[in-house]
Amino acid sequence: MHGCNELLCIVETAREAHLQVTEEEQEMKTMTSKRNIFGRAFAVIGAASAAAAAIEGGRRPQARDLNTLGIDPTSFPAPYRRG
Repeated sequence: MHGCNELLCIVETAREAHLQVTEEEQEMKTMTSKRNIFGRAFAVIGAASAAAAAIEGGRRPQARDLNTLGIDPTSFPAPYRRG
């Protein structure tokens, strides 16, 4: 019976260690997710700024910027010069 109790003790310790690792992994995923959200926000702001500057300058925005903004580059109208 003594060996059985030691086995239970080892299993409990391993389970606690596994739970601790799982919590740390979850915290890392949350931090990574937050970084991704901020990175995506900066990408959208940068793409919007670049696209606006191109349009104001009478140029067509780059396809990369339009894609970042969720706009299909093939459906974007050709640039035009204002009067």
